[in-house]
Amino acid sequence: MSNVTKMNTVALATAVEIDGKQVSEISLRKPSSGELRGLSLVDIMRMETNTMIKLLPRITQPPLSPAQIGALDPADLTDLAGKTVLFFVKKSQLEGQVLELEAN
Repeated sequence: MSNVTKMNTVALATAVEIDGKQVSEISLRKPSSGELRGLSLVDIMRMETNTMIKLLPRITQPPLSPAQIGALDPADLTDLAGKTVLFFVKKSQLEGQVLELEAN
């Protein structure tokens, strides 16, 4: 049996504490148009840090606060931002692409 990591899940390099528990995996869900209010789509696509600090609390499970996102390991922030950008690509553009990767 192989380990499979879904593209909307990030295994954190450094765990974060949420409600007194250490969390080492964060899932993302596709934002609704309302959750994009006040944000620039261009800044989201550029993975601009301040924009991601505003957007990620709206779409992470378990929810991360802006302060927790600001304290993330840069590799974890980059991973979360990169996977967030995938929500802005049409399904037809992803056809034939690998949506699940085997974890190393």
